[in-house]
Amino acid sequence: MNDIENDIREVSKILDNRQRQFDLAMDTSRKLVRIAAQSITLMHNGKKEDAQSKLIEASTLLGSLVKSEEFKYHTMQSMQEYAEAMIFFKIKFSRQLPSIEEIGVDGDAYIMGLMDVMGELKRELIGALSFGKIEDASFYYESMLKIFDSTREIRFAEAILPGFRRKQDVARIQLESASIEMLRARKD
Repeated sequence: MNDIENDIREVSKILDNRQRQFDLAMDTSRKLVRIAAQSITLMHNGKKEDAQSKLIEASTLLGSLVKSEEFKYHTMQSMQEYAEAMIFFKIKFSRQLPSIEEIGVDGDAYIMGLMDVMGELKRELIGALSFGKIEDASFYYESMLKIFDSTREIRFAEAILPGFRRKQDVARIQLESASIEMLRARKD
């Protein structure tokens, strides 16, 4: 029985280490989500430097998450939130749709972040319209349209890209709603 007891002790040590790594990844993931959300709020409030500072902090956290590849499934949400915040920052302050390389996440997180940023762009569009800034609203609408049109052909099973179809449907609804808002503004 000694061999089994030794084996169990060794397996237990390995699992203890894996548990510590998992706990660290989950803690980092929660922090990343919180900081990404804070940066988005700062962006909506026009606080570019503060938002940028938060994104630098988030980037550091992302670096440690990327190293914990074993827990990618569990940390994907935070990577999507980071991607959304980075994409929104680039669109809002640089007036460009960033590449996956510029964002620094994998393809899944990038695509999901693109879908999520549609809500932030719609919020900016509505804000611009409320101040009579039709040109700014048009820019946000065109950005939404480009994102949606670029991702329209993506059709994969839920097992391949979990949650994407739902996000794509929500993005379509947001785009249609933004289109109606733009039509109303142009009539006035």
